[in-house]
Amino acid sequence: MGKRVIQETKYLYTPSLIGRQEEAKYKHQDIPAYRDNPFIEALPPIFEDQHVILNIAKYPDYNDEQRKLSKQVRLHLVQQIADYVEPLPSQLLVEQRLSRLIRHGYRARSPFAAESIRQFNIGFKNILEAGVDSTGMNLAGVRSTAAGFAILGVSGQGKTTAIESSLLLYPQVIHHVSYKEQPFIRKQLAWLKLNCPFDGSLKGLCLNFLQAMDSHLGTNYFQKFASTRSSVDILIPIMAHLATLHGIGVLVIDEIQNLSFMKSGGAERMLNYFTQLINTIGVPVILIGTFKAMRLLSGSFSQARRSTGQGDLIMDRLTEGEEWSYFIESLWKYQWTAKSSPLTDSIKKTMYDLSQGIVDIAVKLYMLAQWEAMEAEDSKGERITVGLLKSVAKQHMQLVQPLLKILRRNDPELLSLVDDLYPEWNVLDQFLKKSEERVNLQGEIRSKINREEKLEYDQDIYIELIKTAIDFGGSSKDAEEIVRMLMQSSEAEKDIVDLRKKVVEMVSSLAAAEKGNETMSSVIEKTNETTSKTKKMREPSVNLDEDDLRNAAKVTKGADEIYVNLVGMGSIPSSDDISKLIV
Repeated sequence: MGKRVIQETKYLYTPSLIGRQEEAKYKHQDIPAYRDNPFIEALPPIFEDQHVILNIAKYPDYNDEQRKLSKQVRLHLVQQIADYVEPLPSQLLVEQRLSRLIRHGYRARSPFAAESIRQFNIGFKNILEAGVDSTGMNLAGVRSTAAGFAILGVSGQGKTTAIESSLLLYPQVIHHVSYKEQPFIRKQLAWLKLNCPFDGSLKGLCLNFLQAMDSHLGTNYFQKFASTRSSVDILIPIMAHLATLHGIGVLVIDEIQNLSFMKSGGAERMLNYFTQLINTIGVPVILIGTFKAMRLLSGSFSQARRSTGQGDLIMDRLTEGEEWSYFIESLWKYQWTAKSSPLTDSIKKTMYDLSQGIVDIAVKLYMLAQWEAMEAEDSKGERITVGLLKSVAKQHMQLVQPLLKILRRNDPELLSLVDDLYPEWNVLDQFLKKSEERVNLQGEIRSKINREEKLEYDQDIYIELIKTAIDFGGSSKDAEEIVRMLMQSSEAEKDIVDLRKKVVEMVSSLAAAEKGNETMSSVIEKTNETTSKTKKMREPSVNLDEDDLRNAAKVTKGADEIYVNLVGMGSIPSSDDISKLIV
């Protein structure tokens, strides 16, 4: 037996997530459709948002008195930031969808229903081959209530953290003994999370599934069913059989972008199998991956997401503004330097620039900056400055700098080279069009989609502004072009009064420029510059942040002195730094 199993060791399984096990305690269900089903009644109550926030948040153990501890101790305390989790709206959406997905999926899978029992007699090979009829019933008469959805997004933005935090709110294994005075000895697997095999093969997934079942349930399915003679066609019905027997509430497959490395047709075959699990067997499936997986999921898996009421979730980088401010202000509280470094506007902006709104990079940068400040031991007294942040990013985060530089430049041709960090817009467009359910967009990608679709959402404003342009002397053609370009620019976020004023300014500017060869875009640009200059002239003088570059020239006149000040602030390289670059 050992010889035939060991040949499959290239598909080694390492549990990526292990949950708790508990004895079944059945709870009254307020929703009638959830009653008389032990798989549902054994689950925890439906969680309120406040409960989710309190339980998924991971905050470091911190108080100001810890600043007085020795440097070596504080260096260890900073390490806590690596596990920091700040609940964001996208994470609440994930838990809400998971909650509905598991319970609704179980509705058609009561272990006492005659149809569910009949499946074991018919055999899952026959059930899978027959598929479902026109009413959605499989060969045993089970009409699936399961659904599936995908979570896609930029690497390091918390997709895996969001789903794992939500899964861990539920017990993974529930031990049943009796239900309503009837013997019911069953180990229920409320959730199972697997990583897509490195080679993206369906057989690798099936073998990992068997290993996972053994790991969590204490069974020996892998030894019983896995061998070199076990083809995919044999393993798939076994997988469906076990998923039904142990009442898997949801199957989560992470790193789904690995499918893109498969041979022709392989990805489609695996996605078709997930569709079978959902539509024929009734097991909900959640797929997680980077933007690279978007092209794959536009096809086969879309059939399993139809009419789910859940919709896919796309998690992109945080936007610079209210979203970023909330995150960075929450993170900045956890600081163990000897002296407190306030979060200035310039530091907030620099942190965004150096991380491009990617949560994982921002957290690591902040952690590295504190270590660097403690080790510096200079006259600044362990302070976090703009110069220090830039120095840390340059020295200790070199691997990600090329990618961040591409994101910073926002060049479409370059961005297409980093499909894990940025979606191909034509693929995203097709993905959104093929999705019958509403796709929830989070972060930077939401603002860009909204900008491009502004005309569709604000037709009333669009028409009103065209009327304004015509009333003030613009032709119909010019009016339409002015308003279209205005609403696709950043000015579109203003209210209707400001937009009317802007339209009037642009119509007047266009009339004055008719004798020249100026384009419409140059007229808009000049109008924006005039508005910006006027605003700056009206702004009162303000106290500059300590790291503000304008401080370098505030009380000096000579260029040499300004240069020295900028070097001291860490904003430009010194002559020594430059000399090191000369070969």
